[in-house]
Amino acid sequence: MLRNDHFDVDELGEVFDETDRLLADASIRLAMRLDPGELEVSADLYRALLLLAKAVRHNHAAVDLDPAVFGRLLEELWTTRDDDGQLVFVGDHVDAEALSNALITADPRLVGREALESDAVGPGGPPIVLSTAGGAGRYITIRRYAAAECAIANRLLASVEDVSVVGADDVPLPTAAQLEGFADSGRLSPQVSDFLNRAVTRSVSVLTGGPGTGKTTAIATLLRSMGMVARERGRPFRVAICAPTAKAAVRMREALDQAFGERGMVEFAEELLIDPNSGSVHRLLEIRPDASVSRVELHCDLVIVDEVSMLEMTLLDQLLRCAGDSHVILVGDPDQLVSVEVGAVLRDIVEAGSSPGSPLESIVTRLVTSHRSNEAIVQLAQAINAGSMDEVTAALAAHPTKLRRSVTPAEQLGSVVESAKAIRAQAEAGNIDGALDLLGRQVVLCGNREGDWSVAWWRAKVEEALARTATSVEVSGRFAVGTPLMVLKNEQSATKELAERLSNGDVGVVCQTDVGPEAYFLPGGDSPRHRPLLVIDEATPAWSFTIHKSQGSEYERVIVSLPASTNRILTKELLYTAVTRAKHEVVIVGNDEVLAAALTTTVQRVSGLTERLVVRTA
Repeated sequence: MLRNDHFDVDELGEVFDETDRLLADASIRLAMRLDPGELEVSADLYRALLLLAKAVRHNHAAVDLDPAVFGRLLEELWTTRDDDGQLVFVGDHVDAEALSNALITADPRLVGREALESDAVGPGGPPIVLSTAGGAGRYITIRRYAAAECAIANRLLASVEDVSVVGADDVPLPTAAQLEGFADSGRLSPQVSDFLNRAVTRSVSVLTGGPGTGKTTAIATLLRSMGMVARERGRPFRVAICAPTAKAAVRMREALDQAFGERGMVEFAEELLIDPNSGSVHRLLEIRPDASVSRVELHCDLVIVDEVSMLEMTLLDQLLRCAGDSHVILVGDPDQLVSVEVGAVLRDIVEAGSSPGSPLESIVTRLVTSHRSNEAIVQLAQAINAGSMDEVTAALAAHPTKLRRSVTPAEQLGSVVESAKAIRAQAEAGNIDGALDLLGRQVVLCGNREGDWSVAWWRAKVEEALARTATSVEVSGRFAVGTPLMVLKNEQSATKELAERLSNGDVGVVCQTDVGPEAYFLPGGDSPRHRPLLVIDEATPAWSFTIHKSQGSEYERVIVSLPASTNRILTKELLYTAVTRAKHEVVIVGNDEVLAAALTTTVQRVSGLTERLVVRTA
């Protein structure tokens, strides 16, 4: 079936890694199991399979066969690293047309054809799927991603066509009029009113908007109104609240408690029964590390999913399958960073809904008015979204006290070191509230983990400065009192409520207490979460951390440290996410070349979901 002498092993070894080969070879073996016999795999076809495997490894759900797009993907992926660690394109000799034709004409046992218009792409069949539009090849993808796209499209389009007024187990949901009555309809914006209606009449609805546009307030309005209806009826509603990460789920619960008022959501503890597995999507669906498929059936009236921009495609597919008759509300900002895994489902759905005359408009609510008092950060975020260096420059000039630029970190290093010293002093004195308050005031967010002006660079500079004035020693061989920590692993606990658990990405500080050093975590308040250092499985000093790790958090002042030179990691979405973590002040550290490159680089995630939705609603 496959002869190694077809290929330049040295060249492929530089461009592709072992996981790419494993996926390509596994696809070939699976195809032969479907119908044993000779399977011709040309050199071009094998190279194309490797390219598809690498595309998946780079979180594309598909390979677009449009010649221009295919050529750009080839430039992105047919690369090696030079002596300086920079990616260099080495595919000048590769015939892009020959690769795409090899996939289109491949043995149907290996590459099966499925129309984008189809509603029946299943998990069984040839391992590779050629998705067609009007009979012409359009996308190449692994079957499980094509099946996930089709299943997601089916559920969204069913929600467009069918108006559902019941939740799980045929429990009648409130009418939109009832919700608006309890929510004081005179004070509701038209967008929030539309959202309330869609939440209780559509089995899937989407709520999008940038930071400060009121997504959490809209969800709180929905839940409070449902609580009032449940109190009047004497019958509770069941609700699940989740997010792609445990940290994001905790932040949503905290934000909802704040939006509910003094007593938080506990005010409706008997009327709104929160699913005990609420938290990360994996926890809700009971997907364990040793399993990737959920067998759970969610019997909830509402399933609310926050930060959907971070949600991986096959996980959304499973969530929608497990939701059954539950009404699912997908919440997020499509302009933020996308999932660290395959796909960009929220962006795909919103893009499909933006097509002129798209019926998906009936399930998508866009909140566009920012209610944040800090107009400077809103203006900067909008300028970044526009990808305009001129607009970013204008925003910086218009708000010099709130928005700042530093060409190098030198101007900011002093303030970061002074903040670190102040945190250490409060922690050593046992002033937990003071240490946490200072920790939440300022953060350094970096585009890179390594290199100049990266997480490692800032950590080295701060620790070097602190060592010169050290007043404490390391505790238990791990972290000194006054050290900010970031948790790297979700805490597994059957006895702690969601809001009490530690999540991957939580940030705290080691403080001196009467019983010895302990780590206390943000947010502060009356009873901040705290743990002895020995029970924290995995953590790292958090003098700075990556922008990815900051999603779902807010700080008074954010220093955005861009790399010293341009690289492919730095994108408009990354910069937008970093800037919108700030409540009051932003400092962007980086030269004009790097900033301009970030503004013109967007995260490209290829999938067929948008086109699948568009062609089926045309």
